[in-house]
Amino acid sequence: MIVSPGTPDSPQVNVLRRIEFGVLFFFLAWIVFNLLVDGWNLSTRVAAGAKIAGLKPSPYSDSGYVDLNDGQLSSFLNNLPALLIFAFLFVFGRKLLKYQRPDIQSQLIYYLIIGVGMNLYLHGPGIIFLLFELLFNYFLAYYYAGKKGFPVIAWTFNFSYLVLAEYYHGFKFSWVFPPLSFLDEIPVEMNWAGVNKMCMLKALSFVLDYHWALSKEDYLSLDKHKIDCTECSNINVCYTYRMRAHANHYTLLAYSAYFFYPPLYLAGPTTSYNAWISQVQSPQRSYDTKKLLIYGARLVFVFLVLQWFIHNLFFPAIANNVRNRWIWESFNTYELIIASYFILKWIWLKFTVIWRFFRLWALCDGIESPENMGRCMSNNYCFESFWRMWHRAFNQWLIRYVFIPLGGSKYKIYNIWVVFGFVALWHDLNLNLLAWGWGMCLFIMPEVIVKSYFQKAKFNEFRKTLQYSWLCAFGGGFYIILMMAANLVGFSFGIRGLTIVLEEVFTESGIYLLFKVFMVLTLGAHFMMIIRREETKYEIKNKGF
Repeated sequence: MIVSPGTPDSPQVNVLRRIEFGVLFFFLAWIVFNLLVDGWNLSTRVAAGAKIAGLKPSPYSDSGYVDLNDGQLSSFLNNLPALLIFAFLFVFGRKLLKYQRPDIQSQLIYYLIIGVGMNLYLHGPGIIFLLFELLFNYFLAYYYAGKKGFPVIAWTFNFSYLVLAEYYHGFKFSWVFPPLSFLDEIPVEMNWAGVNKMCMLKALSFVLDYHWALSKEDYLSLDKHKIDCTECSNINVCYTYRMRAHANHYTLLAYSAYFFYPPLYLAGPTTSYNAWISQVQSPQRSYDTKKLLIYGARLVFVFLVLQWFIHNLFFPAIANNVRNRWIWESFNTYELIIASYFILKWIWLKFTVIWRFFRLWALCDGIESPENMGRCMSNNYCFESFWRMWHRAFNQWLIRYVFIPLGGSKYKIYNIWVVFGFVALWHDLNLNLLAWGWGMCLFIMPEVIVKSYFQKAKFNEFRKTLQYSWLCAFGGGFYIILMMAANLVGFSFGIRGLTIVLEEVFTESGIYLLFKVFMVLTLGAHFMMIIRREETKYEIKNKGF
């Protein structure tokens, strides 16, 4: 770091900043390249010397393999051709209908018919349990919305239904009425409980938006927002405004169409009811044809990177298949670090491809949902910014329906435990995920306290100094290590895997290696801060891949 943050712009300062940026860019690119080469060599060596459980023969090579051990990714790739055809026909049908009958009622009926038809194909008789959830929430809101205590009632029912469905992997008709047991034997493409968590978010969004509309509660000054927001001031309604503005269309038809809306049904990104219905009435204008083509091209690029990854780096199968446990237990410290990094990168690539596919489908239909992956996984250096940019749609949902009703930033230290506890249980009834959720809270608390402390007026000048920049960079390097550990516990190795990593790290050679990793991550954090400064300076909203 050679330029203080508070240094005014000048030709000489700008030259120094460009030099600083260039040196860091090429240094970090060299590190990443070497990491990639070492990862490829390690994966190739392991695959050649041992049979990795979960790998399948590659369709593109007689001697190659592909890692399709993950059920989500395997299912998505296998069904991608059918999804592409269905998405095209769905959007084409909607455009044709809108040309013939532009009224909103016709659009909602179209969504509902296609959505219910898709549900019957996927879940068979299981759709009845989703219809029960839908109707129970609707009549609950119809009779009690607007009354004090309604949010507690709505949350109690929906969370209980979610936990029970998750625990029992769905319900059986024989439990309700024994003569209907034959319905349990009908084979289905997908258990309805697998999508129930997404349905729960939509049900709560509808009933709570309706409740706040009736009770005239609003957590945002919409008039002030329209003035401050550059997008809204340019006669284009932004997603945030759509989400928080009160719609006037709370009918059973609209709610049902939203509940079963095909593009966002299987994986999201989820959007609030208000935002969705407002775009049915007035389609999004943020993405014109050119932007949609660019977005699609970027999706294809990330998809190709993912394809290369699963054909060459087999760390996800090594970590997530119990039959391969002996392999990663034999890794040394550096090999564990390589495996850990690429597992997290694989998780990011997988979800980026899946979420962006469904988001692009919705965008082509005129519905804009939040971009779930706002930044590349490797472009985060603190927990708060990481969480805002990873599964961003869910994050916005949590802010609106959990965080702010619990008191918002005023009680952040306390309500984050509820938020992350819910996030963990929403993902899965799993001890590793609960450890991940509350581990995130433990790591976020010091960050919140330190940030709050240095935001005091007495530190205004200190925040412009070189020393403060170094302090932030060191803190960023440290927190990147903590974030990797927390996410590996929740989504990969688990607690046992983290224990093995720590045992390897806390040796003489391990500590030395960890120190080198920390210094590289510190420089990486500084590079990210430079990127943030440029984004602010040039008002860049697109945060990259």
